[in-house]
Amino acid sequence: MNIFHHILNRSLAHITRFNATPQHFPESVAEHSFYTAYFTGLLCDLLREAGEEADKEKALSMALLHDMEEMFSGDILTPFKHYSSEVTDAIRKVNKEAIPQVFEGLPEKLKESYIALWTEEGQGETREAEIVKVADRLSLLAKCAEEVKVGNAFFEKVYESQRELLENLKFSWWEKIKEPVLEN
Repeated sequence: MNIFHHILNRSLAHITRFNATPQHFPESVAEHSFYTAYFTGLLCDLLREAGEEADKEKALSMALLHDMEEMFSGDILTPFKHYSSEVTDAIRKVNKEAIPQVFEGLPEKLKESYIALWTEEGQGETREAEIVKVADRLSLLAKCAEEVKVGNAFFEKVYESQRELLENLKFSWWEKIKEPVLEN
């Protein structure tokens, strides 16, 4: 066990998202994870105010862990990642095999807990996983909006598609808070 070695690993701060797209403000995976976690907490609080239940601690943990595999894979370009079901399945398989390495040095019980949270988020079947998926999209939308505001046309189509996706998302809990979240 080497917890300190694990703590010293800041590789996600050096992995750039959208690495094939011209950017005014390069964003690291660590920055993205921060905003995803922040938006996750915000969504959980809005849900609580709307009378809906969500395990905020679990959702926040998922959000912080949701892209940890990128420590090894980097930010794989979306057109490649979703080129075919075979490619997508192969990436998922490699990620599932590599994720234990991300948490090397941690006590076994904690390592297993983090892997389980990462897996649950990836499956997207629980309310907390759905919340993280929406927060992940909101983080992407915020990044795109920032780039578009300074004239970066490369992010316009991504912004429009993500905004439309969020507007049309049909999670029952999302329907209750979507309007104030997406209001301009």
